[in-house]
Amino acid sequence: MKQPRLIFILVIVGIMAASIVWSQEEKALEGVMDLKSREFGQHQRPQVRFDHYLHETIMRCRVCHHDFYVFSNRNEGKGSKCATCHKREINKDIPIPLLTAFHNRCKGCHENYIKWGRTSGPVMCGTCHQKT
Repeated sequence: MKQPRLIFILVIVGIMAASIVWSQEEKALEGVMDLKSREFGQHQRPQVRFDHYLHETIMRCRVCHHDFYVFSNRNEGKGSKCATCHKREINKDIPIPLLTAFHNRCKGCHENYIKWGRTSGPVMCGTCHQKT
């Protein structure tokens, strides 16, 4: 009588474990993004593809999205694109152009992680801008 009960429990645990793994894989796939902006026009290098979900698990939104709370309140929590404020060229309102903003946030953070002796993302042009 105990053997069917044990089998039943193992099946339930297996289903639960599989659903957890499946949901994590789904999140990881959903989190892969291409950093692209029409503001740049024709890109000189391939667009950067990165795993947003992975970054979410490592740090707070505000690390990359410096106006996260301001914009998430305005946009019902949806956030905004960098190009909403940062433009291709310097302007008097937002002095940091879009390309510089991207590089400062991404590459700058990766360089800091290297300085701190932690695992980091790429810092060389060709390791971020890869042909797909």
